[in-house]
Amino acid sequence: MADYVIKNGTVYVPGTGRFEKRDLYVSEGLMADGKALSEECKVIDAAGCYVTAGFVDYHVHYFKGGADNGVDPDMASFPNGVTTAVDGGTCGVSSFEIFKRAVIDRADTGLFAQLLTASGGQLTERYMERLDAELIDGERIAAMFKRFPDVLAGLKTRISANIIEPEKARASLERSVELAEQLGCNLTVHITNPAMDLEEMAGILRKGDVMCHIFQNKGRENILDEDGNVRGGIWKARERGVLFDACNGRSNFDLKVARAALSQGFFPDIISSDINTCSYYEGVLHSLPRVLSKYLAFGQPLERILDAAIFAPAQVIGHPELASLEAGTPADLVIFRVEDHPMVYLDHTNGANRLEGNQAIVPQLTMKAGKVVYSQVWFGA
Repeated sequence: MADYVIKNGTVYVPGTGRFEKRDLYVSEGLMADGKALSEECKVIDAAGCYVTAGFVDYHVHYFKGGADNGVDPDMASFPNGVTTAVDGGTCGVSSFEIFKRAVIDRADTGLFAQLLTASGGQLTERYMERLDAELIDGERIAAMFKRFPDVLAGLKTRISANIIEPEKARASLERSVELAEQLGCNLTVHITNPAMDLEEMAGILRKGDVMCHIFQNKGRENILDEDGNVRGGIWKARERGVLFDACNGRSNFDLKVARAALSQGFFPDIISSDINTCSYYEGVLHSLPRVLSKYLAFGQPLERILDAAIFAPAQVIGHPELASLEAGTPADLVIFRVEDHPMVYLDHTNGANRLEGNQAIVPQLTMKAGKVVYSQVWFGA
């Protein structure tokens, strides 16, 4: 395995807000201090680029061949600077083991997964999963977490009106929270087209639980009140440690809701893609770098955007080393440019809402465990 020195780049240290002009060293798949590199060390000139830990996409759908929405993990990750991803509850206990064997174990991308509390998983949109509280199989779920503790990163549920009846929503959510408490993990809740009051929902969640698609605007309500202010119960949940994932998706993001919330200082803890077959390199989602670029158009600082795509998700899944550049941690890196490009962002309203920007985050090279897994044709050692 080659050793590398990455020179002349602007290094961002996740979680610190610091940009530094310094070299980075890679040896035997790990970050190094530069003292023991081989004589055949390769040099990567990152002049004009940012260098940081690889993106950690907290919400993807990667069960290609097993679910209608599944895409190829490495193809969707490495060209986009993503070195680690979390499958967002594609599988329940009935299908997770084959997902692990067929996809997780074979992918070069570092993959974790949330387990959907519905046994049948989220395998097709032809019909929705069953999330009735009495159907959640806690015994089998606990056994699955015991078998695969290094891969399962939490539980997932979807409290949406097109999935579960409003009169059953609270019991289902409470059962999912109870089970997550027993397992010692967090719970991520899909909230698009909510089947219950969002402040009530947020009040049930615990510190470290995640509300995803936080800028959605379908169905009965969103996170804003009638005056356009972020609702009090949402702020209180944040104060208690509930986390919020913007989780773009194809139809789970509204530009007006996002703009209003951001203007009030309500920035998402996590920014993930929700990439899947209906939004893979096209449409309103396209890729995680395009989603991140949208926040530049919103006027948000680059360091905050990077922390939401690297530092925060690495902490949530219990692997802070994935957001570190210290010697001895995994050499998972992305080198990217912020390039001047006219950008137009749309959302689920099919053009009624739009946002214009002039900068794009463009990955130039991705390194996973010290191996170059993607590079622009003009870039590299």
